[in-house]
Amino acid sequence: MAECEWIVLCDHAFPDFRGKLCLIGIFDVINAAQVPAAHDRASVGFSIIGEPGERVQLKLDIIGPLGQTLTTATPPEFTLPDDGAARGQIEVRHLVLADWGRYAIQIDVGDGSPKTAWFTLRQIHQTP
Repeated sequence: MAECEWIVLCDHAFPDFRGKLCLIGIFDVINAAQVPAAHDRASVGFSIIGEPGERVQLKLDIIGPLGQTLTTATPPEFTLPDDGAARGQIEVRHLVLADWGRYAIQIDVGDGSPKTAWFTLRQIHQTP
């Protein structure tokens, strides 16, 4: 059964012309002066491993510090290639972060235990 091997939050992710996943601006902290804070654009890069030819339906959730789901993405089902590994990215736009604290990024491929990565919304104090 397929599983998510890793998750990375970054500014931009894309496949290059050879098929490698490129990750630019990896981060796990967002600084803001006040809430709600809007993060206009980010990408979630990930790796899925499983059996060659296995069909995979994944679901991405971003969950706030109070347990609320902020966004969900369910890209089209895909088939793992001959080596049983695939990398991909999902772009996240206009994410509104209403609470300070730790947010979860979860990818579930239906095996019962989603893979989780974390980022923190941290308050910065502006000097007048």
